[in-house]
Amino acid sequence: MSKKRFHRHFKSGGIHFYWILFAYLILGWFFPIIGWVAIICMFGPVLTSIWRGRWWCGHVCPRGNMYDRLLSKYSPHRPIPKFVRTFGFRLFMVFLIFAMFGVQMYFAWGDWASMGFVFWKIILITTVVGVVLSFIYAPRTWCSFCPMGTISSWVAPKHMPLPKGFKRVIVASDCEMKCKNCARFCPMQLTPYDAKGDSSGYLHPDCLKCGRCVNVCPTKIVRMNKVAEPQFN
Repeated sequence: MSKKRFHRHFKSGGIHFYWILFAYLILGWFFPIIGWVAIICMFGPVLTSIWRGRWWCGHVCPRGNMYDRLLSKYSPHRPIPKFVRTFGFRLFMVFLIFAMFGVQMYFAWGDWASMGFVFWKIILITTVVGVVLSFIYAPRTWCSFCPMGTISSWVAPKHMPLPKGFKRVIVASDCEMKCKNCARFCPMQLTPYDAKGDSSGYLHPDCLKCGRCVNVCPTKIVRMNKVAEPQFN
C-alpha cells in the first residue's frame, strides 16, 4: 500500500493570470520587442517585497499563478529538495541567470527587438524548467530558488518592527499542531505552525501571503493579520 503524500493540492480561486504568460510567450516569438514586458516581473517583486514581502509572487506573478491554479492539479506534490533552498544554491542561481542575461544583452545591445528577445528567451527557458520541476517535485519548486524570488526574500522584512500594513500569518497559542494543514497546503511547503503563539507572526521570507494556511485551518486559529491590527490574546 502506497504512502499517502503529505503535501496536497488546494483549489485556488481568483483571476487566472497565467494567460498573460501564455500570451507573452506566443506573441514574443513573433514580435520580440514584446519581450521587454518581462522587466516588470524583474523589478516588481523586488520593489514590493521591501514593504510587503513576497506578496507579488503569490498574487501577481503569472507564472506563479500557473503553478497554483493549473499545474498544481497534476503535480505529484513531492517534497521540494532541501538543497535548492540553501543560500549557496540560490546565490549560484542568481549569478547564473544574470550572467546568461548579461552576456546575451551584450551581443544584442543597441537592437531593441534583439534585446527584447533576450528577455523572452530567459522567460521561456525558466518557464520550461519550472514546468518540468512541477511534474517531478511540486508546483512551486522553481519559486524556491527563482532569482527574482530569492532577491525578494533577501529584502523582505524579517524582524520587528514591521512596515505598517505588512501582512503576516499569526498562529494562536492553542494550536495543537496535529493536522499540520497549514504546511500540507502551503505552495512553498513552509511550516507556519512553527510560529505558534509568537506575537510577531510567521515571518519566513519565502511566505507568499497567499492565505492558504488560513483557509485550510480546521479550527480557524490561523489568521492573516496586517501590522497594527489586533492580534490573538
